[in-house]
Amino acid sequence: MNQHGEVLGNVNYIEFYRDELTDYYVYSALARVERNQDRKRALEEIASTELRHAKYWELKAKEAGQSVGEFKAPLLKIMFYLVLRILFGLAVVIRLREREEDEAIIRYVNARDFVKDSTLDEIIRDEVVHEDYFIEEATKMSERFSNIRDFIYGMSDGLVEVMAALAGLVPVVTNPLLIAMAGLIVGVAGTISMSIGAYMSVKAQSELMNYRVSKVRTALRILPISTVSDKVLGILKSSGVPEEKARSIAKELSEYKDAVSDMVITRELGYVESTEDATKSAISTGVSYMIGAALVILPFPTIGLISKYAALLASIILMIIATSIAGLFTAVSSNAKIRNAIARNVGLSLLALMITYLVGSLAHALGATVT
Repeated sequence: MNQHGEVLGNVNYIEFYRDELTDYYVYSALARVERNQDRKRALEEIASTELRHAKYWELKAKEAGQSVGEFKAPLLKIMFYLVLRILFGLAVVIRLREREEDEAIIRYVNARDFVKDSTLDEIIRDEVVHEDYFIEEATKMSERFSNIRDFIYGMSDGLVEVMAALAGLVPVVTNPLLIAMAGLIVGVAGTISMSIGAYMSVKAQSELMNYRVSKVRTALRILPISTVSDKVLGILKSSGVPEEKARSIAKELSEYKDAVSDMVITRELGYVESTEDATKSAISTGVSYMIGAALVILPFPTIGLISKYAALLASIILMIIATSIAGLFTAVSSNAKIRNAIARNVGLSLLALMITYLVGSLAHALGATVT
């Protein structure tokens, strides 16, 4: 064992202790602010389990001759999750915690295999139960999470596009109110464009899928029973059903053409009935885009009265905050690393801003030369 508490160069009891105690504090804090009584009780139960795990690792560390020392509640991490909970709801927190539970399971399985300690099995089972809870909750909240994510993405689009336009205007236009008016025009144009694009996209996709589904249903309705049965048999066999059993099921199902239609459509078209409405999508996209545009325009008729460059700086700060939030949602929804997603979003946004600012500066210089 080394000075950091590592056992056989691989298992770090002290690190496990601190991780579990951190989780205890986080879940306890989330439980305190949760109003839904069922979720509150679940979070309290998870917190008590994490505390039990922490005591287990504390005992293991002491048996190995290591003192865990004093450990204070990680206030920054607790505040991070509480802010997410308040601003975006439990859906986002659930997604993040689900990923951390995944990582904990992997670490504990590796530790158990390395030290051959069967007492770890109970802890691993607890973590799996936690993950099952998070998966269930994430499934319940998936639609709400998707709505929040789409709104954030739309807002980010409006914010970055209008911010880039404003940055290009700052070197050319002296009056900050004119810059704000120009930004507003760009924002309105972008809102209309994005709304129409969202409407047409959803409408076209819906119409295409409806046509393909109708075509399959019509074909299955006029096909002989034997052909329908063969299609069902192929689907069942490709899903791993033994051939003899698949033939029996196919023979029974082939008489229920509506059920067979749904099965074939789901398998061959990858079709899942969608409740997405084209008009609703257009309105949501337009509203979120305009909110993003308004965020970066607002400093110019306010702070811009003092200095247009101060207004530009304020808009850049707002853009960085908003694109960081968008990066967080990107990471949570795709299970990517949060830091990388945020750095990518902010970096690309600043690059777009810098390019348009340089173009504006060049245009201003050329205009001055011509005059």
